[in-house]
Amino acid sequence: MSGDTAHIFRPHIDLRHLQRMTDDTGLFQHAKYHVPDAEHGYCIDDNARALLAAVLYEHLHTDRACAELLDRYLAFVVNALNPDGAFRNFMSYDRRWLEDVGSPDSHARALWALGVTIRFAPSQRVKELAEVIFDRALGVTESYEYVHPIAYTLLALDERLANEDDARSIQFRQSLGNKLWAMWQANASEDWPWPVDELTWGNAKIPHALLVTGRALGRDDWVETALAALWWCLHVQTADTGHLTVIGNDGWFTRAGHRAQYDQQAIEAQCLVQAALAAAEATGDAKWIEDAQRCYGWFHGQNDLGLSLIDPDTGGIFDGIQPHGLNKNQGAESYLAHLLAALELQLYEKQHRPNITTSPAAPVGFAVVGASRFAQFCLDSYRSRDALEPIGVWSRTADSANRFAEANQLTAYADLGDLLKDPRIDLVHIATTPATHAGLAGRCIQAGKYVLIDKPIATSLHDARHLLTLAAEHDRVVAVNLMMRFGPLVEPVRNLIASGLLGAPLRGTFTNHAGDGGLPADHWFWDHTQSGGIFIEHGVHSFDLVRHWLGEGQILSAHQQQRPGTPITDQATAEAAFGAQTTVSFYHGFTQTHELDRQRLSILFERGEMLLDGWIARELSIRAVLSGEQVDQVEQIIAPLPEYRFEKLQSLPTDTHVNRRGRTERADGLYHITATAPQDKQALYSQAVGDLMDDLLQRIANRRHHLRVTPDDAVAALRLAVEATELANGSV
Repeated sequence: MSGDTAHIFRPHIDLRHLQRMTDDTGLFQHAKYHVPDAEHGYCIDDNARALLAAVLYEHLHTDRACAELLDRYLAFVVNALNPDGAFRNFMSYDRRWLEDVGSPDSHARALWALGVTIRFAPSQRVKELAEVIFDRALGVTESYEYVHPIAYTLLALDERLANEDDARSIQFRQSLGNKLWAMWQANASEDWPWPVDELTWGNAKIPHALLVTGRALGRDDWVETALAALWWCLHVQTADTGHLTVIGNDGWFTRAGHRAQYDQQAIEAQCLVQAALAAAEATGDAKWIEDAQRCYGWFHGQNDLGLSLIDPDTGGIFDGIQPHGLNKNQGAESYLAHLLAALELQLYEKQHRPNITTSPAAPVGFAVVGASRFAQFCLDSYRSRDALEPIGVWSRTADSANRFAEANQLTAYADLGDLLKDPRIDLVHIATTPATHAGLAGRCIQAGKYVLIDKPIATSLHDARHLLTLAAEHDRVVAVNLMMRFGPLVEPVRNLIASGLLGAPLRGTFTNHAGDGGLPADHWFWDHTQSGGIFIEHGVHSFDLVRHWLGEGQILSAHQQQRPGTPITDQATAEAAFGAQTTVSFYHGFTQTHELDRQRLSILFERGEMLLDGWIARELSIRAVLSGEQVDQVEQIIAPLPEYRFEKLQSLPTDTHVNRRGRTERADGLYHITATAPQDKQALYSQAVGDLMDDLLQRIANRRHHLRVTPDDAVAALRLAVEATELANGSV
C-alpha cells in the first residue's frame, strides 16, 4: 500500500550518543546541543531507563557493546536506594544527592527498569542484585494513589513475574491492579475512556499496564477496556493525514477539551510503540504492529513538522517538536526514548512475530455506478491493486453500462438494486453527475456497501450531512475523490507552512484557466441543477486544499460571469479568509483552449513567497529570506520532495537583521527552493487516484487508519462552495 503510514521503519541502534552522555558516575540528564550539560547533573529516571536499554541491548546483540555501561547504570540505581526502600532521584555533578527522597514517578520507573533487568539479565549476578533491590523498593508502592506510578509499578511487576513466581509480587500486582481498575470505573465515560481527567506524558503506559495485568489475572474486562483506551489514546494523537501528533506539554489534553500541540516530547511516541506491541502480542492482530510502526515513524519525520528528530552526525535525538522547529538540544530522555522504542521493536521481532496473524485479507469486491470517461480513468488507475477486485457496473443508460462492462470484462447490472444485492461487492464508486451523488451513495450505504464518491460529496449541505449520518448509523466507510490532496508536494508544503519558518501566510491567489473543449453547450456541467455550478462541481478541490494548509475558511465575497449571448456561467471568482489572517482569491474560468489550460497557486508569507503550478501541483518555487539555522530546518522538511534544489541567490552580511511587520529577525541570505514531480500531468492524476483508493482500502481494513481526506473535510469544502455560490447568484 502507498502512503507514509505504510512505510516500514527498520529499527537502527546507534550507541554513540549514549557513550558521549555517560561518564564514570552515570548518564547526564541534559545536553547543550549534543554536548553533556554538567550543570544539571544526573537523575535516577534517566539512569534507570539507560539500565533498561543496556539490558535489552545485551539480550538482543552479541557484541557486548553495553556490558560496562550496564554495570555503571545498575550501580547508580543501587546507590540511589535509601535504607527505607525509597529511591533518591537527582544528583549533582559533584556526586551529591540533592534530595532525601525522589518522586513516586521516578521510583516506579526505577522499579520497571529493575523488573526488565531481572527478566533479561545477562548474568546470574546481575539478576540476583536486581532482585534484591527490587524487593527492598517494592514496599514503598503500597501507598501509591496516582495513576502513573501505579501503572509503571504494574509493568515492573509483570516483568518481575515473567519467568518465576514471587508471592509478594503477586500480592502487590493484585492490589495495585484493583486500584487502577477502580480509577477507571470511577472516571471513565464513553467519550473519555480514561482513568483521570488529563492526558499528560507517557499516557500509553496506563492502558499498557491494565492490559498486561488483566492478561495475567485472567480479567477479560480489564483487557477489553485497556485495548479500547489504547485505541482512543492513539486516535486522539493521530493527525488527519495519519501521522502521530503527540500531545504537547504546554497545557496537555484536558477533559474540558483543551489540547496542546506543542511542545511534543519523545517519551510519548516511545510509550505508544511499546503499548501497541503489547496489544499485538495480546490480540495476535497485525494492525497493532502498523500502529507501532507509525508511532516509531514520529522520530523519522512522520510528525507535524515533517522533520526527523535523529541527528545523523551525533546519533542523538533532538529534544522535541516546538511550534517553529526542533529543540536542538539532545538530552538523555529523548535519546533513550528512541533507543528503547527501537530495542522494543527488535525484541518483538525476536519473541512474538511468529504468533501474529498477517495473512492477507480477501480482495475488496468493487463496482462502478456511472459509466463515464472518468470512471474508466479511475478503473485503469486501480488495476494494479491486488486488494481490489473489479466486479460490475451500473448506469442509468443501459447501452453505456454494457459497453463499459464489455471493455473491462465486468458484469453489467440492469438495475442498481441487483448490484447492491450482489454479496461479492463491498465497495461502490459513485461516478455520476453531482446532483445524484447523495441519493445513490445513500442507497449503497443502506445496502451495507462502502462508498467512494466523486467530488462533490453532494450539491447541498443538508444532503451531505444526512449522508454522514447514514454512514455512522450503518458503520460504513465513505471517501470523497478530492484528488488534489494526494499530490506529492501537498504534505511537505503543509509541513513547511505549519513550521512557521516562512513566517505567517498573508495572502494567496488560486487561478484556474481551464479548457472547455470537452464541454459543449448542452453538457450537464453548465446545468446548475445537475452540477451545482462551478464552485460546487469544481471549486471544492481548491477550497479543500487551501483549507488543509491554512485552516478553516469563510467566504467574504463571490461573483460569476456569463458567456456573452448565452445562459452559460463560465467564470467564477471568490474571496475567502482562512486561519488567523490569510485572505485568498479564487478564480475558475472555463474559457481557454486545451493548449492554454493551466493552474497556479501563490501564497505570500512574511519572509517569502511560494508558487505551485498544476491542478495536482507538479512544480514548486519558493523565494525566502532565511537564517542559517532556518535553512537547515527548511531543508529537512523539503527533503521528501521530488527533485528539489536549494539555491542561495544573495548573501547578507554577518548578523544582518531584517524587518517584517514591526519585528526584527536575523537572516543570512535570500534563498530559492524548487521541486518538480517527475510524472507528467496524466501520470500525476493516475497516481493520485490510485493513492486515494489505497487510502480508502486501508481504512476499510483498519478502522484505526485515518483517511487523508475525511468526509468531514468534504463537507467543509462543500460549505465554502455553497457559501460562494449563494453570494455569487445575485451577480449573474
